Amino acid sequence: MTALSTAADRADTDAARGGGVRGLVDDRPRTDLGAIQDGVLMIDSAGVVTLLNAAAEELLELGAITTLGRTLAELSGGELLAAVCGELALTEPRRSGAHVVEVHRSVDEALLFVRIKVRPARDAAGKVAGAVVALRDVTAEHKVDERKNRYLSIVAHELRTPLTGIKTFSSMMAKGSLGPLVPAQTSVLEAIREQVLRLEHQIDKLVHLGTLDSDEFAQDLVVFDLRELVTQSMRPFEKPAADRSIAMRADLPETPARVRADRAQLRRALQALVENAVKFSRDGGRVDVRLALVAPNRLELSVADDGVGIDPRYHARIFEKFFQVEDPLTRHHGGSGLGLFFVKSIVEAHGSVVRVDSHLGNGANFSFALPLADDRPLESEQSPGVATWSERS
Repeated sequence: MTALSTAADRADTDAARGGGVRGLVDDRPRTDLGAIQDGVLMIDSAGVVTLLNAAAEELLELGAITTLGRTLAELSGGELLAAVCGELALTEPRRSGAHVVEVHRSVDEALLFVRIKVRPARDAAGKVAGAVVALRDVTAEHKVDERKNRYLSIVAHELRTPLTGIKTFSSMMAKGSLGPLVPAQTSVLEAIREQVLRLEHQIDKLVHLGTLDSDEFAQDLVVFDLRELVTQSMRPFEKPAADRSIAMRADLPETPARVRADRAQLRRALQALVENAVKFSRDGGRVDVRLALVAPNRLELSVADDGVGIDPRYHARIFEKFFQVEDPLTRHHGGSGLGLFFVKSIVEAHGSVVRVDSHLGNGANFSFALPLADDRPLESEQSPGVATWSERS
């Protein structure tokens, strides 16, 4: 008898435990979970395992016969089972939807990277009746990304050394430390310094790529006025915008807009949005950065341009690492394809979501919201809470 049929029979006959899950099994089309390469685990609201496919058995180092009908707490498994229990114990599902964990397989101590994705399972009435856990072995992909990130980081650090020299000597020449300059020489030096700043910005992206490529990276949370950060983030792009007659405007509240966030990371995200807005705006266009109170304790930051816009088909993909829209209207602008990936990673790490409103020919508007700072302790100072899946919405 297969694990799936065993689980279905138990869910159909166990009225005491499986009332809610019975609705899930009976009212939905049955699927051959054995054909799915990802591991699939299903538990009811009491934590009882009701479904387990072959891939999940292998990853969790469990057997369906000894697992079905028992709670996760009763099972004895490896490190991955403990990680799954940890995900189920979270008071709120992860905003990223999935989490990659590093575990060792008990049999041979092999190191595995497994993506865990947890979603609530609902019965026919729409009530939460348990949870579905999807498991995927991403060890190969993780190793490739790790090598690529390491290589890019090394290259970026090697580029910084000669760039520092170029920046220092060009600044000395611009100040007249090495002798007077004629107007033509001054103009050339200004162009050099602008390109150095541009290259520094790109190198900074590469250096921090490995750090931001995780849904858990170190944050230095401080309370500051977001209005000041907006003004500082716009400054490096004033001259490139002026060269193309692009008007840059900041609509900021008169009262302080204090938030608790990682100032450096948030500046990096905001600069990426402003850089994109200037890059894709039409000559003679405009870029608007707006900071407004959208709720009694919530601020929304938006960056809008009136450029070529983005086809709605690509709205989800533009946040992928290295992705660039293959469109003749935009491809000539170049770029690394990392800016929006950084924005998404940083904003989600702050507990928010990036929204994009754009259509071809109508510009683009990127926005996200942050709570106003209060006197609450930082999350790391609070005691972790535990909730059952029956308590979650």
